[in-house]
Amino acid sequence: MSVGLTKWARLRIILVGLGLACFGLVLLGRFIHLQIICGSELREELDREVRKHCPVLPVRGLILDRRGVELAISTEAYSLVAHPQQIKNADLISRELAPLLGLSFLELNETLTRARPFVFVKRHLTPAKEEAFRNWKDQTEDRARAARRQGERADEDAIYLIPEAQRYYPQQCLAGPILGFCDIDGNGLEGLEYVYNNELYGQPKKCVNMLDARGHIVVSGEKAWDPDVMGNNLVLTIDRTIQYIAEKELQKGVENWKATGGLVLVTIPRTGEILAMAQEPRLDPNLPTQYPKEARQNRVITDALEPGSSFKVFIVAAALDAGVVKPRDQFNCENGVWRLSAKEVIHDVHPYGGLTVQQVIQKSSNIGAAKISHKLGPKRLDLYLRDFGFGKKAGIHFPGETSGLLKNHQRARSLIDRTTTAFGQGVSVSVLQLCMALEAIGNGGVLMEPILVKEIVSPRGDKVKEFNPRPVRRVISEETAAQMLNIMQTVTQEGGTASQASPPGFTTAGKTGTAQKVVGRAYSHSKYNSVFMGLIPAQDPVLAITVIVEEPKGAIYGGVVAAPIFREIAGQAMGVLGYYPQPDKSDSILAKDQPVMPAPPAPPVPEAVPLKASLFGPPDLQDLVVRPELASGPLKVMPDLRGMTIRRAVKLLHRSGVRCHLHGSGLAVAQEPPPGYPLEPGVVCVVKFEPHN
Repeated sequence: MSVGLTKWARLRIILVGLGLACFGLVLLGRFIHLQIICGSELREELDREVRKHCPVLPVRGLILDRRGVELAISTEAYSLVAHPQQIKNADLISRELAPLLGLSFLELNETLTRARPFVFVKRHLTPAKEEAFRNWKDQTEDRARAARRQGERADEDAIYLIPEAQRYYPQQCLAGPILGFCDIDGNGLEGLEYVYNNELYGQPKKCVNMLDARGHIVVSGEKAWDPDVMGNNLVLTIDRTIQYIAEKELQKGVENWKATGGLVLVTIPRTGEILAMAQEPRLDPNLPTQYPKEARQNRVITDALEPGSSFKVFIVAAALDAGVVKPRDQFNCENGVWRLSAKEVIHDVHPYGGLTVQQVIQKSSNIGAAKISHKLGPKRLDLYLRDFGFGKKAGIHFPGETSGLLKNHQRARSLIDRTTTAFGQGVSVSVLQLCMALEAIGNGGVLMEPILVKEIVSPRGDKVKEFNPRPVRRVISEETAAQMLNIMQTVTQEGGTASQASPPGFTTAGKTGTAQKVVGRAYSHSKYNSVFMGLIPAQDPVLAITVIVEEPKGAIYGGVVAAPIFREIAGQAMGVLGYYPQPDKSDSILAKDQPVMPAPPAPPVPEAVPLKASLFGPPDLQDLVVRPELASGPLKVMPDLRGMTIRRAVKLLHRSGVRCHLHGSGLAVAQEPPPGYPLEPGVVCVVKFEPHN
């Protein structure tokens, strides 16, 4: 009995063992099938369902001014993304979301049905659209929960928000053309954003998000402002306050003269650092597509303009340095008309006889400058002008820099071609070139390389690269530079062409210019650029400033239009830098030794008085009475000139931007147009003078 039980027990044990063995073999086979035979496919499917790779775009570095003020930053914005392959009813989602996102049904539906694992639906949502999407998501949760089966994913789970960095310019229009702007992916397209894109952009990467069975993110690999993707920061030489001053005063000047535009550059002569770079019209880099192409370019660097009479400074500096002239040498200015040949004639705005080299600059004589350039000779003229930096790029690290145009005077076809350069015709320069050449005079004759970016700093504050001041070459001697400062100071004193240029309490060494614009293939007689460039203070300059006003209306001369803008910018900028007005003192020995007959104070505008004599008829005795003093500033109507000396009448008309033709000598007895006549661009005043017995 016990033996039989033992046999049955043994059989049961064997059967159970065989069953367990078979079950184990089945499990082993299933394991091998899942892990080895189908393992790679299943793992890929698992990754597709649970692990989602999402791009993490770089966060662009900051752009700061020299004092650390933020000019360009990156802010957090949300973009809407989707996994089209997980969406079953794209039509329903498109109908509901399209009006919330401001998209058409067809556009959104096409995006949600693409054969891609991941797509951007809409980038950088506004706060209102972001909130609308979140509300839609909340409202559809209940509907989705009731409709789906256990473990089934809802379509709305496959569309969600991710954070991104969006470029923003908190100062709006301030320094817009300098900064440039970016595309929606954060790639620089213009300005410093473009030039330093590699340094600012950072390194993109991907993060992995872990999802649950419904597709909700359980574990996110994203980090807020991940240091691994942040770019370096740029520290500029620009001073935000001085940039604001330059833009504000330029805008006021352009509006006052109803000009088409304007350009300003403010630099430090000793280092070549750029403190401000302004232009009109301006650009808001937050809205670049709303501005024309010319507003998106930094025209201080990209545009080449004729400098007009401001170029005489460099002709005279070259001649003084070469030793071919001295400040007191006199030149016959031919009473305003110099005939080089039967068809080649050079004119001065006002007739002059003999002028010293100093007076040629002070009075801005074209004939005097031309004769000085002839003494210098074409070979030395070319050498000095190219040493000043004209005809080649200044070397600033910025896109679109122009090299300007400087002819080869040794190969010029005619004498007039070699001569017009002396007063800034037939040559084109950028505002940057003009200001850097001016800097050389203010820096003891040494030309500096322009600096716009001071340093590059890592996100952790480490200095990556520093840009130090770099002298390019010595152009003129220190003695010549000092002589030029003294000569240029007389331009801003009484009797000069820019007596309105100096801020109260400061001395200024400057030069005016009035450049005819080229229209087609000829010079326009109605379109001009008004130029003033200056160094302040006149001795040991702290700032070099160049101002150009394009196509002003009502007046054209640089001393009338551009010099007051210079005065306002210079005075305020010196205060920002910690320099304050000093008691009025004459620093220029040359100005004392070589006085030019000082003009009387500017007279106030009188009421219109009927002219009692025809233009060339006999004057009435009471017409010879001296008029009251005229207020400073440009005039709106023709003043009464009768009874004024030639010098006084010319000064008044010049201040108002009016061209004049003078007949006779003595005191003014008749004029055309008459007093009270509205002043318009291109008005020419004819004045008759007779000796007063």
